[in-house]
Amino acid sequence: MCLILIFINIIKDIVRFPNKLLFFKNSILKRGLITYYVVAQTEKGLNNLYYYAIDYTLGTIFLGYYLLFIFNYYLLKIDVNRSYNFLHINSENNNKPVIINNSINNTNTQSAENCKEFSETIRQLSNFNQDKQFFKWLAGIIDGDGNFDIRKMNSKLVLKAIRIKLHNRDVRILTRIQNLLHMGRIRADKNKPHSLYIVSTREEMLFLINKLNGLIRIKVDGFKKACDYFGIKFIEPNYNIEQYDPYLAGIVDTDGTIVFNYNCNRIECNLEFKYNDHTKKLNFDNVIPNYKPSILLRKHKNKNSNKSFNSIAFKYQTVKGMVYLYDYFMKNRLYSDFKFYRVTISIRDYKNEPKNSVEFKIYSDFLLDWIQYKNPLWYKVPFIDKIR
Repeated sequence: MCLILIFINIIKDIVRFPNKLLFFKNSILKRGLITYYVVAQTEKGLNNLYYYAIDYTLGTIFLGYYLLFIFNYYLLKIDVNRSYNFLHINSENNNKPVIINNSINNTNTQSAENCKEFSETIRQLSNFNQDKQFFKWLAGIIDGDGNFDIRKMNSKLVLKAIRIKLHNRDVRILTRIQNLLHMGRIRADKNKPHSLYIVSTREEMLFLINKLNGLIRIKVDGFKKACDYFGIKFIEPNYNIEQYDPYLAGIVDTDGTIVFNYNCNRIECNLEFKYNDHTKKLNFDNVIPNYKPSILLRKHKNKNSNKSFNSIAFKYQTVKGMVYLYDYFMKNRLYSDFKFYRVTISIRDYKNEPKNSVEFKIYSDFLLDWIQYKNPLWYKVPFIDKIR
């Protein structure tokens, strides 16, 4: 409130004494009141509207700029020709103004809070080359733990909602989707430690179906019905998944497992799906360069119903391939934090050191930490007694 009153008084003074303008500009810059800008246009989304990402850590500075915009508006009344050219907001390279002659341009804005490679701020402020990459990842998420809620109403099939259900430890995945799409709601399950992301308005569902068309590979039956509901022609996906495609990261985020094979002293990444006409066509051979998964077909039997079903598993489980697995997830990070933590940390060389050595203690501490991270059942791991 005090800041607002100060600006109001300054505006009043400048209206009365225009030559105070330069003094005001210089005093702000010298005192460091405003150092970084935090509003950035990101991408066209639903209805061709532009959306904006804001660095939430710089709320006070955002308020300052908001007031400066108001201030700048009032300047038009006393400086119609914009001779002072007062308000410049530039990109990180300081050479692409966001506002030039009252027009708005895209910029790759970054704030002081950015850190190397995985800053959410960097991701949100990228100018949606992320568009395709994000929706490839989202297709993997939906193929893993999403569904298209198709119901029969008045003898017609109707798409009621698009849902993604995840454990609460992975709620960051849902918030990322919501923040980037600017749509949908997240609801917590009252009885179980799960959260649900829901998109249910016709307009938003239509937007998503169009963006995901040609990317859904497993939940095809429901997706086809959703396309029919909107009168959209279904696009057949490419099952030969391309190099570094984020689709794999989305699948691993939801349906994948990152495990430590104690006997072989390696970190493994495994995927397993019910075997059907869609999953049998999946080809992950080219996704991670120099690292093809082994494929395993298995038969399962339900003890309660006495019914059996087949599954198909894709396993990345070689020591030599660990470096390529790591490289892929550095390019396409996992947003399931405990899985990302597991795949990015590995100390293997100390396994065969004497058990009373410092090296083995480092190894055992690492493994305990690795196993316990967001895993309430860590004590049931079979080899736990061997490393204590």
